[in-house]
Amino acid sequence: MELNKIICGDSLTVLKTLPDEFVDCVVTSPPYNKNGFRGRKDCSRGNGRWQGSDISYGEYQDNMDEENYQEWQISILDELYRIIKPKGSIFYNHKIRRANHEASHPFKWIMKSKLHFYQQIIWDRSGGPDHNVNYLDPTTELIFWLVKNVPNVYKKQSKFLTEIWKINPAVGLSHPAPFPLALVKNCILLTTKEGDTVLDPFMGSGSSGLAAKEIRRNYLGIELNPEYIEMAERRIGNFLW
Repeated sequence: MELNKIICGDSLTVLKTLPDEFVDCVVTSPPYNKNGFRGRKDCSRGNGRWQGSDISYGEYQDNMDEENYQEWQISILDELYRIIKPKGSIFYNHKIRRANHEASHPFKWIMKSKLHFYQQIIWDRSGGPDHNVNYLDPTTELIFWLVKNVPNVYKKQSKFLTEIWKINPAVGLSHPAPFPLALVKNCILLTTKEGDTVLDPFMGSGSSGLAAKEIRRNYLGIELNPEYIEMAERRIGNFLW
């Protein structure tokens, strides 16, 4: 399998073509389907910017029917189960979403996948765009550490020794929700060694690939949007040891 590249295509379709048990670590943050969860089908197209607490990813509008979205995510997680090595790890970033005065937890679909829940990490963002007088401002996101079996853990390499990671959001990139480099890098350090392979099936701005390259791991990305691939390849290509 050729590594250190980004494949342009639909995540689930590409994952099904990848070999069994060849990835040591997955770090990813899928679209949250915030518009679809709220029943919004009329969001503007292609603006690529935050609109309050809504996100538009270029041509992808984050507005699937919620039942279909959850089935899609379960299928993604099941493919990742197949692809990771027996002692591999998956770090799956999602969040609690709200609609109609009720909160919904990602566990609703995560626990329907083949993966085992190993630990929950709290990403303390210290802020966020969602302000509502009826509930407390959400300033955290969740990182679900999911595994096939007991994973490799290299805790001495980790920059964080507790399950709460205080990391500011990434800024200065033309992507609506870029992964902070420090967050991705710590997931990789915690569970891999040099030369291991890291996969991100929703590559976006390329933070997973850049983090992997910086700490001498191989990477493989999947991304639907050619503009984001160009951005990611430029970021990764600009890094020199």
